[in-house]
Amino acid sequence: MSRQRYCRGILLLLIFCTLPISAEARGKSEATYDGAIDFGSQVLHLDDGCLALAGTVTSGSFFEDLVRVRTGSRFEYRKRGRVVTEYPESLTTSIRIMGQCAATLSNPPSSVFRGDSYSLRFQVEWKDGMQLRPAVLSPVVAHCTGYSSILIPRQDFTIPSISCQLTVESKGVPLADHLIVSIFAADGTRLTRLSARP
Repeated sequence: MSRQRYCRGILLLLIFCTLPISAEARGKSEATYDGAIDFGSQVLHLDDGCLALAGTVTSGSFFEDLVRVRTGSRFEYRKRGRVVTEYPESLTTSIRIMGQCAATLSNPPSSVFRGDSYSLRFQVEWKDGMQLRPAVLSPVVAHCTGYSSILIPRQDFTIPSISCQLTVESKGVPLADHLIVSIFAADGTRLTRLSARP
C-alpha cells in the first residue's frame, strides 16, 4: 500500500468515525431517531483549503422514541403512541468542523483556521416551506468548546478541529419546520448552510 493511500485511509477513517449518523430509516414513509436528528456531513472546497463538517440536534430525551409516519400527503410525528406537533422548549445543536478533507494532506483553510486559533460566525433560522424567520439563541452566541488537533499516525501532521454548540429556543415551533444554521468566515463569506428536521 502506498504512503498516500495509507494517509488517505487514515484520514477518511478519522472523519467518518467522528461524524454521527442518528436517524434510522424504516422505508420511505417512516423514520425513527436515536435521541438526535442529523445535519448530515458536508465537504467544503474553499479557495484556500478544505473543511469537513457534521452536526446533530438534541434535546434531552425528546427525540428518543420519536417516529415520523406518512399520513396521506404529509408527515405526522408520534412518541409512545401520542401525536407530537411541536419541538420542545429548546434544542442543542452540536457542530464539528475539521480543517482537512482532501485525499492529500495540505494546510487547513486560512479563512477559518489561523495558527492555533479560528474565526467563525453563526446565524440560525427556522424554515417553513420557502419562508425563513430568525431563531432565538440562548445565550445569544455559540459556545465553541475549543480548538484541538488530531494527529495523523506515523505522520508529522495534525488536523485542526473545533466543536461548537448553540442552544436554540424552540417552544411552539412546528416539528415540520427545518432548523437552519448558516456558518460564516471572518470576512462575512457564508461557508455553508446546514439544515435539520425530524
